[in-house]
Order: sequence, then C-alpha cells, then structure tokens
Amino acid sequence: MRSEYESYTVEAILDFYNGEYEKFLEFLDENVIWYGPKAGQYVVGKENVKEIICKKREGHSFRVENVQTKLISYTPSIYSIVVTYHLHSCRPDGTVKTVFQHVVANGQKIRDRNGETFWRCPFIHVSNAGQKTTAVARDTGLTHQQKPLSDRDTPRLILPGDNYTTIYLREDSIKYIVGGKGVMCYVYTDDGVYLVRRLLKQMYDCLPDSYYRCHSSYIVNLNYVLYLSSSKITLTDSTEIPISTKRYAQIKQEIGEWMSRKDDVNP
Repeated sequence: MRSEYESYTVEAILDFYNGEYEKFLEFLDENVIWYGPKAGQYVVGKENVKEIICKKREGHSFRVENVQTKLISYTPSIYSIVVTYHLHSCRPDGTVKTVFQHVVANGQKIRDRNGETFWRCPFIHVSNAGQKTTAVARDTGLTHQQKPLSDRDTPRLILPGDNYTTIYLREDSIKYIVGGKGVMCYVYTDDGVYLVRRLLKQMYDCLPDSYYRCHSSYIVNLNYVLYLSSSKITLTDSTEIPISTKRYAQIKQEIGEWMSRKDDVNP
C-alpha cells in the first residue's frame, strides 16, 4: 500500500496527463525548481513551469502504465520520492512515442496562518531512462498499434563474470560501477551487485553516453543522479559517489551539458 506521500504525488502526476492540472499545479511550490530532460528546462517558479509544460502538451494525448514508487527518505513534514512509469505519448501526426519516465520529487508540509496544512513541492527532476520506441498509430487514440516497452526491447551488455560465467545486463539497469583490484570491477544494478572481469576503462568504453566517469574508480549512470555537491554525487537511492573537489566545476558543467542534450520534454 502506498503511503500518503506516494499517493498524493502519483495522483498529481496522473491528473496532469489526464489534462487536469489543478492538483499538479497546486502541488508545486511558488518557487519550485524544475529540472527537466531538455535544454531550457531548468526552470524556477511555478508560473514559468506552467507556461513551459502546458505549451508542450498542446495536441498530445497520453497514457501512463506500470506506475511504481519508492520513498527515498521521509519525516512527518519532508519527503523525497521516486516515481517511475511507462509513458505513451501520441502526437497530432499519429506518432506514438513510449519512454520509461523517471521523476524525483521533494515534498514539504506547509502550515498556513489558519493552522491548516498542505503539501508543496520545492524541487522536481524529470528524466527518461530506458529504451524508447516509436510507432505510428492509425487513429488519434492510443491503441494496440503502440509497442510496449519490455526487457526484450532494452539493449543488453554481455560481460565476463567471475568463475568463467557470462552476465547479461540491461544497459539501463546499471546505476553505477566501481573499479576493483586487478582486471575486475563491481557493477551495481537495481537487482544486485555483479563482479565483472573487466577494467573500469573497458566498461566505460562499451557504455552509452548516459554513463559518466566522475572519479578514477567510479562510473555513474546520469539517469540516477539526484544531487551534485562539491565532494559527491547522490543517487536517487541515496548512494553517495565521491568526486574530486578540484574537478567539481568541470563535472558540474559536463553533467549539465549532458542533461541539456536530452531530447524529450514531457514530465
């Protein structure tokens, strides 16, 4: 059963895709920071966010499936949550695009002058992880014409494991990789940790550009990045990845450039 925090956030997102903006916009703080997946989507302020996201929705219809939630941290008045789901977007020309959407939101309980409490979101980060598929629908509705996203559609890495085993990992399941002693490294995924008989550099060379080598011993999947500070990167599951203080400015710039190159717009 979802908690109060999870239920409220999911309802706000689903209402948004159903064309009902009241709960979603009410959820946003007046000074909300919106970090979206496209250039120009680092936006401050509810009115600015409203202008961008509503404009991008014109002529589109949506369907949301397989909603999952995970509380990262929470107190009676503050929480951080990850919401993931498959988003099917039908454009006016009949093209249907399916993405695996990843939303990280913070919620804060506010008390007004009358003593009434309500939730507001001061920060929200949207990214699209996973394989994207595009199909052309024969009508303006979302029907069987679209191709659902599945593990079979997602590229896999074939890696040499320990004791002469072979490991088949989905690219988008890897959260981060840590270099080990000798010719080996540890691959951390949603399902567990795998020992791979490869140098960290060899791993980096075979990964897509959503992976970033932020440290001599670490590679991180940028789709899982939540915070960046002068000494570490914090992932959506609260894992902390160290970075060099001297390289902070460079790392911040390079991660920002990657985020701005992403070509999807919908939250």
